[in-house]
Amino acid sequence: MSDYRKLVIEEGLNETYKCVHCGFCLPTCPTYRATWDEADSPRGRIYLVKALLTGRVKPTESLLEHLDRCVICRRCETACPSGVVYSKIIEAAYAYLGDELTKYGYPWYVRIGFKLLENPIVIKLALSASSSLPGIPEHMRGFARSRDKERLDDVLGRVFKPQPNRPTRGRVILFVTNSCVAWQSHTHLVYATIRVLTWNGFEVIVPREFRCCGAPYMHMGRFNEAIELARHNIDVINMYMNRYGDIDYIVIPDSGGCQAQWLEYEKLLNTKVGFKQKVVNTLQLLDKVGLFGDLGPVKMRVSIQHSCHLMNVAKAHDAVIRVISKIPGLEIRGLETADICCGAGMMYPDRHPDLADKIIRPKIEELRKLRSDALILESVTCKAHWTNIVRNYGLDNLRLIYPTELLDLSYLNGDNPGYANYI
Repeated sequence: MSDYRKLVIEEGLNETYKCVHCGFCLPTCPTYRATWDEADSPRGRIYLVKALLTGRVKPTESLLEHLDRCVICRRCETACPSGVVYSKIIEAAYAYLGDELTKYGYPWYVRIGFKLLENPIVIKLALSASSSLPGIPEHMRGFARSRDKERLDDVLGRVFKPQPNRPTRGRVILFVTNSCVAWQSHTHLVYATIRVLTWNGFEVIVPREFRCCGAPYMHMGRFNEAIELARHNIDVINMYMNRYGDIDYIVIPDSGGCQAQWLEYEKLLNTKVGFKQKVVNTLQLLDKVGLFGDLGPVKMRVSIQHSCHLMNVAKAHDAVIRVISKIPGLEIRGLETADICCGAGMMYPDRHPDLADKIIRPKIEELRKLRSDALILESVTCKAHWTNIVRNYGLDNLRLIYPTELLDLSYLNGDNPGYANYI
């Protein structure tokens, strides 16, 4: 067992003893709300993991099932009065069980698929074929169905200067990669991000060398791969800093999972990387520095489904709301369950379809009552999931849009000469 796995197990076990079993986490947990089974709650899983790590129980199929049902949304952490970091506990279970839990939750073809889908060419082929081939996981179909016409390769390796007559406010590196299905399928978000940031006075560097952030591997307990990817991406940052000088921010376009994983890099590598505080969401950055330009009206009734990791780990969702609230004509209709996970992460709807359906149904009922024109989604994985949802539940008139896209649309509708033609 590697030293890192031993450390994860030790930290996770120590964390279990912080839980006072108060139950404040229960109503925040999407799986507990769906099953009302204590073993499907954070409190129940903490009890199971503690018993497992101390040798009091064996990894039976029932235990593996309850642990695998966790969506790792980390919403329970924000409700815990004792400050229990639940993610450390579930990671300890993966570290202790090795491949046993991963093999239980992820079929062999999914595990192979994750490896294959690091290849940009394979991703392109998969996106082209996924909407028609039988046997393709639904989550992959969601990426294919929401695929944009823009090409990611057209912006990779380029530097975008602030738009003409805009004062320079800093230099940012944009984290996107063609070795990830999310960014190859949602390229319009990348284009919108570049337009918004350059209009607001930032020089935007878009490296070609980034690889996956490592989040899928981290959530499967494949820590060695996650560490390797973290080290690679940090090397890319250092390479560009040597080439261009200081980097003010590392911007993650509307992807809470990627941002949360970047924030874990120091822990993964057990070292100070020196730029953790610079890792920001696009609108989080603009909330901090203020907006330039004329925000045009966007007459639309919108609801919001928060990204779990953007909200619970990166703590950026308040900034997102503040920025989009500045858009004229926008009517925001709150979704009562916006802070509860939609069940999108890590192919959850394919792995646990019945449970995923129970998780999503309350949100569907709310959206039908609200009659919103659009649903704001803060993460690319959520978008792929919701693309399937609107199709399967007859919500075809519901537009799915990212916060940055919404801001981009406002700029397009405003008096901003030259904005539309910059890219």
